[in-house]
This record gives sequence, C-alpha cells and structure tokens, in this order.
Amino acid sequence: MAAVFERMFPADANGPGAGDIGVVNYLDRALAGAYADCIPAYRGGLAMLDHMSRVRHQCEFVGASSTEQDDLLRDLEKGSVPDWEVPEQRPFFSLLRAHLQEGLFSDPGYGGNRDKMGWRVIGHPGVWLENSAEENLTSERVTKGGRIQSLADVADALSRQRSDPVVPGFDPQRGAAPPAAHADVVLIGVGGVGGFIAPLLANAGLNVVGLEAGPWWRLDEFQPDELRAVYYCRAEMGPKFKSETPTWRRNAAEPTQELTFSLGRMMNGVGGSVIHYGAWLRRFPAHNLRLRSHALECWGANAIPEGSTVADWPVTYDQLRPFFAEIEHIVGIGGDDQNAFLPHDGAYPLPSTRPFRMGEMFINAARGMGLHPHAAPVGMTTRPYNGYPAMSYSAWNNGFGSWTGDKWNPGLTRLREAIASGNFDLRTGCRATRIVTDIEGRARGVEYVDALGRPRFQAAATVILAAYTFENVRLLFLSGDARHPDGLGNSTGQLGKHFMSKMFPHVDGYFPDTVFNRHTGPAAQAVVLDDFLDASFDCGAHGFLGGSTLGAENQFLPIQISRETLPPDVPRWGQGYKDHLRDWQHWGVVRMQPEALSYECNFLDIDPAQRDRSGIGMPVVRVTYDLQSNEQRLADFMEGKSEEILRAMGATKTWRGPRFTGAGSSHDVGGCRMGDDPAGSVVDRTLRVHDTPGLYVFSGAVFPTCAGVNPTLTLWALSLWAARGLIDTMRSGVAG
Repeated sequence: MAAVFERMFPADANGPGAGDIGVVNYLDRALAGAYADCIPAYRGGLAMLDHMSRVRHQCEFVGASSTEQDDLLRDLEKGSVPDWEVPEQRPFFSLLRAHLQEGLFSDPGYGGNRDKMGWRVIGHPGVWLENSAEENLTSERVTKGGRIQSLADVADALSRQRSDPVVPGFDPQRGAAPPAAHADVVLIGVGGVGGFIAPLLANAGLNVVGLEAGPWWRLDEFQPDELRAVYYCRAEMGPKFKSETPTWRRNAAEPTQELTFSLGRMMNGVGGSVIHYGAWLRRFPAHNLRLRSHALECWGANAIPEGSTVADWPVTYDQLRPFFAEIEHIVGIGGDDQNAFLPHDGAYPLPSTRPFRMGEMFINAARGMGLHPHAAPVGMTTRPYNGYPAMSYSAWNNGFGSWTGDKWNPGLTRLREAIASGNFDLRTGCRATRIVTDIEGRARGVEYVDALGRPRFQAAATVILAAYTFENVRLLFLSGDARHPDGLGNSTGQLGKHFMSKMFPHVDGYFPDTVFNRHTGPAAQAVVLDDFLDASFDCGAHGFLGGSTLGAENQFLPIQISRETLPPDVPRWGQGYKDHLRDWQHWGVVRMQPEALSYECNFLDIDPAQRDRSGIGMPVVRVTYDLQSNEQRLADFMEGKSEEILRAMGATKTWRGPRFTGAGSSHDVGGCRMGDDPAGSVVDRTLRVHDTPGLYVFSGAVFPTCAGVNPTLTLWALSLWAARGLIDTMRSGVAG
C-alpha cells in the first residue's frame, strides 16, 4: 500500500507525497476500526495487483518500476484486470482513491495528514471556528498568518463557546421505560418534522409520545470533523440510516447495488437532519403546487413528458402562505428583499448573510446578463436570535452540527416548548418496527424496539409517521394486515409510486488571476438565482418542463476539495492530480438544484433479498430510479447558463460535473403522494392515509412535485397547516 499510495500522490519539489504524509498509517487505523469490513477487499485487491504485476513484469508490485506501477494502476482504474474476485461492492480502485484522500486530508488525529502536511501541501489552514467580513471579501489568499489548526488546536476554544444547559423535563433514560398507558398521538420520528409539530400538539392538550431512534445531541457533541461528520465521508451522525441504506437499480431489469447519494445521508436524532443541513430555507414557487395545470395552460398536453405522473397539489400556495411567514419568525430566517420572483410577507426577522468574494462576482455577472441574484434565505443567526449567538462564519458548517446553536433545529427551541407543556413524552433510542391496526383496519399504535432492545407496543388513538421518506414508506409496506395485505396505504397500488430525488449538478470554472477564499465561510453564505424557477420562465420553449436554482456558495474543506469534479484533462491521481489540487483557490463554481418530475418508472418498494444491518434485520427499501430525458434536457440548458455566468465572471476554462449525482439525496420526496382521489394517492389533503383511519404521514414523501428549491420550509408549512387541522379534528371528536 505504501508503494500504491506514493504513486497516486507522489513526492515532488513542492511537497511530500503520501508516504511522508502518513496515508498508510491512516489506513492501518481505519481498517482496525471504522473500515474493518473493507479488509477482505484489500486482501483480494492487493493480491490481484500483485498477480497482474507478476504476469506482466515477473515481479510483485513493489518490485516494478515507477512507470510499470503507473501502468498497472491505470489498468486497475479502467477495470482492465483479470477475472479476480474482490469481495467489495465498490470497485477496488475507487476504494483506494477514497481512502487516499482521507489519509491525506482528514484531521491528523486519525493518523494521516502527519504534522498537517496534507493541508500544508494544498495551502489550506485547517479548522478555524470564525472568519471575518474582510476575509470573506479579500482578493488576497487568507492564510491565517501561516497558522494551520487541527481539532486538537481548537479544543479549548470549542469548550469555551458551548453553552448547552440540561433540558428541564427530558430524561435520556426514558426510552427504556414501559410504554405509556395512553397516548392521543404517537409520533414516529422526532426529527425535523416531528420535532416541529410536537409543541403544537402538546400545547393543544393532547398527550403525545415521541419515539426517536437517535439521541438528543448536545452542542458539545458536535465537532468540526470532516471525516467523521459529513455525508461524503463517514457520516457517523446517522448510524441507523447507514445500517438500513436502501438498495438501488436504474430499472427493473438491472441488479441492485447500495444506494448512491447526490447530496446527503440523513442524521438520526432529536431535531433530525436539519442539524447538519446547509440551512437554506426557501419557499416552493406558487405555480409548482399546480405544476400539471400550469404546464397544460402554458404549453398544452405535449408539455407533459411521456411516462410522467406530474400532478397538482390538493393544497394551494395561498393556504400555506401564512404558515411560511409564521415559520420564518419561529426559526429566525436571515434574508433580503431582493428576490423578484419568490416574494415573502414582510421583512425577514434577520438580515442576510455577509457578502463574499465569489458571491459578489456572481452577482455582478448575473446582473450584467439581466438576471436577478439575491442572498439565499437561511436558518442561521446572522445576529443573535432565540437566545443563541450570531453566526461565526465558520466553513465547518454544512454537514456538521452547530456547536454554538447558530444553525436552527427543532431541538434548540420547539422541543423544549413541547416538553415544558407536560404533555410530551420523548423517548430516545426507540425504533418503530410496525404500525398496528385493529380488526377494522384502524391504526391503534406502534410496535417498537426500546432503548434496551426489547420489543414494546405503544397504544395510541392517532399515529403520525414523521420519519424520513425511505423509513415512512418502508414501515407502511411492512405493516400490512388482513385488510391491507400489500401494506398500509396501498389499497390502490400507489404506495412507493411517484418517487423523486434531487440532483445537484454543477459547472466549475478556472480563474487564474482570482483567489476566492471559499474556506472562509459556510455553504449558507450563498447567492442564488430564481429567474429559471419562476412561472414566467418559458421552459417549454426550450424543450423541457421544469426549472432550477443556480447559485454560488462558500465552504470548501480539504477532503471536499480533493473530491471536486476534475476537468477532462486532469487525471484522478498522480502528479497531475496533485498539481491540480494546489490550484483550488482559483476554482469557482455554479451549483444547480434542478426540478425533478415524477414518472411511472421511478418508484420505491421493498427489496426481497436485502435486510438492514441494525440487528433487527428488517427488509430495506429498494429504489428504482434513473434520470429521464426531460431532466437531461433541463440539465443541459442550466449547465449552459452556468457556463455563461462563469465566463462573465472571468473564467478562462469551464468544465461540467456529473448530471446523475446519486439516486438518493437529502431531498427525496414522493412515495406517499397526497391527493383527493385515493386511486392516485396514498394520503388525502389532511395527510391522513386514505385506507387506514387514524394514520397520518407528515413527510416529504407526500409531495406531488419536487421543485428546484430546498423542500424543508415548504414541508414545515404543510405540516403546520395539517397539524392544526388534525388538532381541530381530534378536539371535535370526529374519527380521524
């Protein structure tokens, strides 16, 4: 491995290679811990590499010349290898490259990046908890005076910043207690949605039991640790989600593999994945809630792509509008009034994030093209709010929990209100396994495994599924009964249908005379365009239905830099790769968030062969999903616009990233579509499951459309609207 890694990242006149940086030491520790399951892949893969070398050069790999070693690695990369069994789902070369990047650029505490040499080679200052307004805008390299900091260097500063008092009334051992004798409502999941509606239900006088599989994360448990935390590395804040990762195939004729992700794997814990999200909080465009009607009115029936099942929402934008405004003040959204296309109601409670160098260049270029850029509205404290301090503009933000509370999640305020009511019984470490129905087919409670691993049953008058899309769909499928043999909500065969996943393509640009300093702020520090989302955008004239956000954002971390899309003329390893990484300060990017339509061919069901690794062994969800031609045309158009913007900003070279960025993301919606007609939907406009009284789904799984906008704010507005309706129904005594 020392020889392999040194060829992939060689020493040169400008800095050490993988050997001196300690990549093998990193790998040794990783295989003894987090990556122990990769040991068979390494044994098989290295044996294969030696076999190739003996056949071609009559020696083992380490005895081959540098040129011969490079040739062998190139063939390994291309898959030009003998018929050799490697017991690892990922190709062996991809595994090598991922672990090389982690050994070079993860925190030195993991055994690689010795003496911070990996960060030093590319000129990254490491972990800084704060950046100034001047650093955000300067045209000079921000080097922090040459000081490079690791987690160990900021440990004392982190401990001084944290203030996380014990939550009165919360018992972390409550998950092991016997079930409550009575519950008006049981919430399955106390994350981003369950945590948001919990105080509404509890303050209405309802007895609510919340079952949450994860813990209540304290602020002092959050670390700016790229390797451990973020979704493109180990994602250790979501152990349950990782243990039950769905399988994926492009179509029904293909074998399945583990699901790939375009953005993020989900967290587990009180407050949910908004703990580690990028904090963009934007409303869906009004016309997106009636997208089918809008398309027919503007372009006729031919505007609907073949096989698409696009539908209107049964809820209107005007019905949700007051809830958008309410949530913006609950959270404390920071934004400006420069959005000409997605207006809000009154001023945001907080100002927008600070300007930054790439954002200012993006704004000037876009305005010169007649476009309308503005700061992305975010759920971060641009000044003190809700008792939490103003944000520090640390780049260690998207993919991490906030150690100061400057990024809002329901655990900071909403769940404390619910517990203070005396009507909310929060049980962490409890995993739902089945929704229980009575002989008449009505939901009567939840079977779950408690914090000590014991099977339990919580009776309740009403059950609300408030977990993530994949888990909600899985539980409905696995909770079938005599009346619902194919799963709850599936009487008309609609469960799992109309699934949509968000792609995040991008276009990069090279600016030889510009330094961007994207390491001086979070991804929440962003500017976006809504020109191509608005109802006035004539997408039909360009041959597709849908729109997209285009934007520029900060946050560039070491491993992230190493995994950024490469230009076609740059190799994925070796001297050319190393030279390219040194130029990261000159890379600008326009990221897209395109709309996705629903199709008959894209759906969720249960994998008949795979089970999760949680110890319970429940079947996992199977995702059948591919990018369709309409979305390909949309992406091509938006990539072209992104290239125009980058050229106007001064890029001398541009290159496109992948369009299909993963079959899963943190914006996975559909599968439990809402609608007035049970023949085409799973839940009604109140989010009640059509065929199962007493059962509700509060989740992005109910969305009929997937706009080119982050879904969280719209999901909260829909959930708040539906929760108030549910309260009125329960108070009136009408059966749900």
